[in-house]
Amino acid sequence: MCLMADIPRPSLTLITDRRLYRPHADKKADPLSLVEAAIAGGVGIVQLRARASQDDLGLYAVAMRLRELTAGRAHFVVTGDLELAEKCRADGVLLAERSYKPSEARAFLRGETKMVGAFAHSVPGAGRAERGGADYVQVGPAFDPEASGAPDAGLSLLRKVKDAVHIPVIAFGGIRVPEQVGACIRAGADGVAVTDAVTRAPDPQAAAAALRAALDAAWRAPRDGQSG
Repeated sequence: MCLMADIPRPSLTLITDRRLYRPHADKKADPLSLVEAAIAGGVGIVQLRARASQDDLGLYAVAMRLRELTAGRAHFVVTGDLELAEKCRADGVLLAERSYKPSEARAFLRGETKMVGAFAHSVPGAGRAERGGADYVQVGPAFDPEASGAPDAGLSLLRKVKDAVHIPVIAFGGIRVPEQVGACIRAGADGVAVTDAVTRAPDPQAAAAALRAALDAAWRAPRDGQSG
């Protein structure tokens, strides 16, 4: 069941994929328990990377389990695979840049999958996504430790995209600590998407809570300043 037509703002997204699904005797090591902990810590969107795989049944099983875990608690988004998104009743689908047009994807979807987002790695790409009917864009990488010459290039891109489009902009890529979350929001992002910051943390719930706190604080700060 889709919680709402629009992506929540500010949003904290956990990006995962089926490779994390490795059942363990130790429940703390079970990635599905990790997802539950992340939601309890403040994650509002769980995003499943649906990469090409010969094990389609395994991917479907993981998608359905994530749908169960997120139902009524968080949005569930599938990247790229429209059929999988529809079959598992995901709340949204996130399209690769220069793949389907968002309007085409929406025409294909007939079930409960309502939100259609798109990746963008440039201002023109974000503009195409908006004109094509995207509900939001996921822009990045926000931080690239291997980039040379312009360490703030990702934040600069966020600012430019935010100025160019009227739909929510979600930052992704290299976001690992609360300070980076705040920097993304101050650059104009409406939310952030993370992976290692939560999945590799000793305490995923506490890590998600720290990111959520930084997100909310940064989101309030400019508005508090403007109100005075």
